[in-house]
Amino acid sequence: MDDKQKAATAKKARKEARRAIRRTLDAESASTAHELGLPPTAVEVSASKSNANRPLPAPPAHLSSKDHTTICLFYQYKEPSWTVREHKAALNKVHELASQYTITGRGRCAPEGLNCTLTASANDIRAFCYALRSWNPTLFQHTDFKLEDGVAPEKRFRTFTLRKVEELVGYALEGSKAPSINRHAGRHLEAPDYHLQMQRKDTVIIDVRNAYESDIGRFKPPEGGATLLDPMMRTSQDFPKWLNAPETKEQLKNKTVMMYCTGGIRCERATALLNQITDAEPEFKTKGVVMVRGGIERYLKTFPEGGYWKGKNYLFDKRMEQAPANKTQEALMNDVDSSCCLCHKSYSHYRGQHKCAKKLPSGLTCAVPVIVCEADECQTIATQEPQRLECPLCVKGYQTPDTAPDLVGQKRKLGLIARGGTDVVTGQKVGVDGTDISVSQRLFVGKLPLTITASKLRQSFERCNCKVQGVHWIVDQTNHAFYGSAFCHMASLEDAQRAQALCFLRLSQEFSKKGNGRGKKKQQRMARMAFAPLKEGEVWPPSPGSFCEVEYPPIGS
Repeated sequence: MDDKQKAATAKKARKEARRAIRRTLDAESASTAHELGLPPTAVEVSASKSNANRPLPAPPAHLSSKDHTTICLFYQYKEPSWTVREHKAALNKVHELASQYTITGRGRCAPEGLNCTLTASANDIRAFCYALRSWNPTLFQHTDFKLEDGVAPEKRFRTFTLRKVEELVGYALEGSKAPSINRHAGRHLEAPDYHLQMQRKDTVIIDVRNAYESDIGRFKPPEGGATLLDPMMRTSQDFPKWLNAPETKEQLKNKTVMMYCTGGIRCERATALLNQITDAEPEFKTKGVVMVRGGIERYLKTFPEGGYWKGKNYLFDKRMEQAPANKTQEALMNDVDSSCCLCHKSYSHYRGQHKCAKKLPSGLTCAVPVIVCEADECQTIATQEPQRLECPLCVKGYQTPDTAPDLVGQKRKLGLIARGGTDVVTGQKVGVDGTDISVSQRLFVGKLPLTITASKLRQSFERCNCKVQGVHWIVDQTNHAFYGSAFCHMASLEDAQRAQALCFLRLSQEFSKKGNGRGKKKQQRMARMAFAPLKEGEVWPPSPGSFCEVEYPPIGS
């Protein structure tokens, strides 16, 4: 059988499988609606089903690739993590397939897996997904590719970007701190079952998104049902500290814990984190930890009138937000309890990338996105006096708990870090102090502008609350010229880890305007960072006799 015959046979098999799935779902929809006490039109059971381990839904008939685009959201964790070589191969393969199938969008690729939001024509996006499955069927056959067809063409991304990162979600749980999803992940409930669980007592439901996302929409369980808990996170890094707080544990104790997020990826790590903590602490137990399969995105498609959801689902693509398809605009407006941060008028759109300007006790700017309405006065203030912008968390004076759980110690106790020091999640060796052997106080910083100075580099780190002890310019061994890289010896290992968690270092550079422009303009540059552990026999920092920090990089010979 040649390749064409094999392709035709596979296509026919997928078509037959889709027909069988549709027949089963039609029967299930009627019984589910009856069980929930809802009319059949209020529940779309097929939308709650994962696309993992089955053919993807066929493109809608007569859908023009010129007038419509398709959005695909997916994530896939890898445990144990990819090695350095495998990680590089994954980056290259995804780039290759994106180019081959004219894919645009953005993604993050870490040793622990892949997370993408992509756009393309309906056929091209499906071809890309099947190509991923063919490249690594053991991994991507289990991926839930969430597809939305018929999206307006202006919602399509213009380019494709794939960031190389250390962590898919910024929980600061990279490396040896990452909880095991294979052992501790929460149980997935499909949207109808998740809906029923919200009706039950002795249940709490946690929104694991950031506070600004929750402000415009959240679940509102029925009276007498689950209790909603809001961790009030400025960033995802706040979640482990909130979960470790004694008052949080008391609220979760002996309860069924439900979690939800936009598409599911944040719940994977969050549920695993909670289950690891309860496994390691005998006095702290729950009745189980569950998450909604496919996140809010699948729930709203399953319940097109909204179900127990109130407001809008904040999205990280050009759609910006998702609302229940069959909910009227009037009903949607009645759900809104967010407001403009300046005039306090009811409003629920994030536009203009405005951020909170208040200082936190750490000295850093809050920088949480804030809502500014369309009124000319508010827009003028937001542009000309951004220091007046303040998020609801800063208005309340809310501060995140300080203490994070000892995750490495818990993993040692549970046998997830073997006696020899190998972490089952990353496959890497872990030192006696709990840090990865690959972690270093020295950082490699690349993609620096040739006009950088040691002072500017230090200032960029200090804006991120990271202190630098020394800067060492890396030069070509032949001509001794600087090509945009340096080693930075950080003041402490904590400073190095805090900086490296950012993945990119934001640099401000002034340059003269071209043409008839006068004065100078600031341009933002992003430098890459990575740990630079010492090689065997290498001495660092260099001895004073052989090294002296200089302000400007060498020009070369």
